[in-house]
Amino acid sequence: MVSTGDAVVFLAFATGAATKDATGTITYAKNNCLNPNGDPTDQDYRLGTVPDWLSGPSSAASITLVHENHSNNTQTSPSSGPKVYAISVPLACPGSVISSISLPQFTNGVQAGQPALHIIGLGVRPMTVTGSGSSAQHWVGTWASVQDTDKVQLSNGSTAAVNSQTLRIPAHVSIGTDSGNGARIRLSNAMGATPVTFHAASVALQDTTAAGATAAAAPVTLTFNGSPSVTIPAGGDATSDPVTLTVQPQATVLVSLQVHGEAPAMPGHSVARTPVWVSDHANRTSDTAAAHYTQTTYAGLPYLSGIDVTTSTSNPTGSLVLYGDQSVNGDTASDDGQHHLSDAITNALVNDPHGDTSVKYGVLNAGTDSNSLLPQITNSTNPLNALNPQDRNVLVQGNVRTVLVSTGAADLLNCTSDANTCATDVENGLASLDSQLSSYSTDDGQIYINQQPVTRNSNITVYLATIAPFTAVHPGTAAQEAAREQVNTYLLDNYPGRLLDFAAAVSTDGTATSSTVKAADLSDGNPSDTYYADLAGRYVNDTDSGTLIYLPN
Repeated sequence: MVSTGDAVVFLAFATGAATKDATGTITYAKNNCLNPNGDPTDQDYRLGTVPDWLSGPSSAASITLVHENHSNNTQTSPSSGPKVYAISVPLACPGSVISSISLPQFTNGVQAGQPALHIIGLGVRPMTVTGSGSSAQHWVGTWASVQDTDKVQLSNGSTAAVNSQTLRIPAHVSIGTDSGNGARIRLSNAMGATPVTFHAASVALQDTTAAGATAAAAPVTLTFNGSPSVTIPAGGDATSDPVTLTVQPQATVLVSLQVHGEAPAMPGHSVARTPVWVSDHANRTSDTAAAHYTQTTYAGLPYLSGIDVTTSTSNPTGSLVLYGDQSVNGDTASDDGQHHLSDAITNALVNDPHGDTSVKYGVLNAGTDSNSLLPQITNSTNPLNALNPQDRNVLVQGNVRTVLVSTGAADLLNCTSDANTCATDVENGLASLDSQLSSYSTDDGQIYINQQPVTRNSNITVYLATIAPFTAVHPGTAAQEAAREQVNTYLLDNYPGRLLDFAAAVSTDGTATSSTVKAADLSDGNPSDTYYADLAGRYVNDTDSGTLIYLPN
């Protein structure tokens, strides 16, 4: 097992009801974690909530099983499916060597009707630094795609499938490689129900003149632990070995994947607004030309979850992760793969009159069309550990230093209670999400005393955004609108220096409590490219003006 990293991840579930506040201890190797006084220290941890394997939320599960076995030798297949969860705990000294981890002693055994905790595995999540000394490489995310569906669909609503074909997927990156010219890709089967094997994979830059599936040069073959093929289990992921590829900022990278055999359903990102090409029944990962590729009608984007590039070893770059719902994902933007909020912010940074036309950090899109992204099971208003989807979609990203949270609209539109109840639920959820994410440390923010790591380090900075007015396509009731305005007032009052007023950026009168979106930001009643550009403009303006106390880096 890896003994250094930035978090410990427990694979666990509860039976008899969710378990709360299970505690244990992380013991570091000698002189590997000191307190601010320079004395050795261990780390107590707390698993705030571990969901019940049957009644817990499906969206937070790492893997969902089909059958449940019983003590009387019978087997059932519950509709919710038994679920296993990944719960991560931030390390006080990221990168320090761990010598042991004591598991919680929650019960003396399984008793009917009593909550019981089951930990079936654990691991340490690696940091974004590979190698050591002169061979060290610092990685940062430049593009990301959230895994939020088990079946990528075609535009007509049917399930997309392939059979020994090659997928060619374009990714419009934010930042390029440094002088090391290193690149790697991340694949995911997080939402898949069965293993998937890729016989071959490659990466190339898109030909800027021909565009489409045409590569600018012969694609570079990718390997995984030295092998050209890789099998990813259900619920798992894989990162390719590094390759040498000069990636320019805001370039489009083509990732080609040959899927082994028949895949009647492909997990991935459900609403991608990105073209995807598929080949004939052959390995076309090494093709430069697009002759054997045909553009699909995929509504989503299968398997590809991220692209990382090397950054300076002496002055590493971090990433900004945009975590949210449709406002981040750009569900109604142009479908060329270059008009998500992450693209709009990247473009706004390049064109910022107060900047130097460069983007200083990776801008990663962790947007989804999910109905809710707020923490679904918490035992406290300030949780200090995370489950999926927050952990999988945000904390695993390459050298994340800043997170911008823009969510809550769907929760309000789904709420049927009175305005105050709806608003309070969203306010508590946003506060919990802020607490979760900001309890984790950046990979390269560790402080040292006498060359030894100290428990005081640099935590991830979290920005929150006000909720934009509802649109005619998704109108809210009077109570829901009142709740939205209440949430925005709460955010403005409680998060000075860390709040982006997205509502004011697109509203008719330029305030957080205006109830309508300005007409120029809508197309057929839906947010247009201009809408996302206005959100991006607000972000850049607030970073330039000093409205945000802690700037992204």
